[in-house]
Amino acid sequence: MAEKKKNAVAIRCHQIGEAEKKLYSFVAEYFGKENTFFVMNVDPATVKVPEGYNHIIFNHETILSREQLYWPQDVAWKCGDYCYYAMFNALSGYAYFWLIEPDIKFCCDTAETFFEDFETQEADFLAPKFGRALETLPFYSTARVLDSPPMSCLFGITRMNPAAIHKLVNTRQNLSEKFYKEKIPPSQYPNDEIFVSTVGARLGLRCAPMDKLSSFNFLLFSVDPNVYFLEQDLKDVKGKFIVHPFMDGETFVNKKMRRFESVLNQSFPLLDFMAQSINKCSDEKLKEVLREKFRKRLQDCV
Repeated sequence: MAEKKKNAVAIRCHQIGEAEKKLYSFVAEYFGKENTFFVMNVDPATVKVPEGYNHIIFNHETILSREQLYWPQDVAWKCGDYCYYAMFNALSGYAYFWLIEPDIKFCCDTAETFFEDFETQEADFLAPKFGRALETLPFYSTARVLDSPPMSCLFGITRMNPAAIHKLVNTRQNLSEKFYKEKIPPSQYPNDEIFVSTVGARLGLRCAPMDKLSSFNFLLFSVDPNVYFLEQDLKDVKGKFIVHPFMDGETFVNKKMRRFESVLNQSFPLLDFMAQSINKCSDEKLKEVLREKFRKRLQDCV
């Protein structure tokens, strides 16, 4: 049996519910409670961590700084590597850091079954699907500011060598300065998957695809926004499977409604047509007829 190195593991989240606590307890069985954390890019005043859970809370004023790192509005979602930088500032004495999103599910009975595969792996960065980026990726164009062949990965579960983090931080800081000075649109700021993969490869970090090194099956690991797995979908799935995204009922409804609102808000021609048709109609009875027909037509879609 390989020697077990000292690892820290962090659940990346913005709130702490039952799903987060369940995953925390699951990984703590292997890594030890003292080495298990929640890492949260939030305003400390807006979150209450339940008693007994280790946590690292950071934002542009706490642990990290807006003056050194670019801070787009969607930074908590877009820049998971910032969680690694916060861990680097808050923790010491670890061989590796693990970062896991709360919608990951391991279909095995114990965390050891998954994580023991990596005790002999010495890569600086491990992530599922690490490799050359496809031009069809949503963030592919953002790699232009990195001046290197675009690489990518999936960031749902990753492992990083703390000794490599300062190199990534320095590059992020230089890139941040460029975005501030040149007023480059936030939409062109590279996300975690593109940035860490591309810059890591350029700097000579040892990067490897986690799915190729693991004995687990990653076929149920997806980032397609239309793919998800509920409890009933997985009730008969046991063994060496890792699943993403796994959602409880409340999380599923909340995510779908956020997506619905986003798509709806981008449907300006339709919304404008409906509003103009009703608002500019002088006949109150016809307004109601239109409202009812519009409503009925939308209901037919679902």
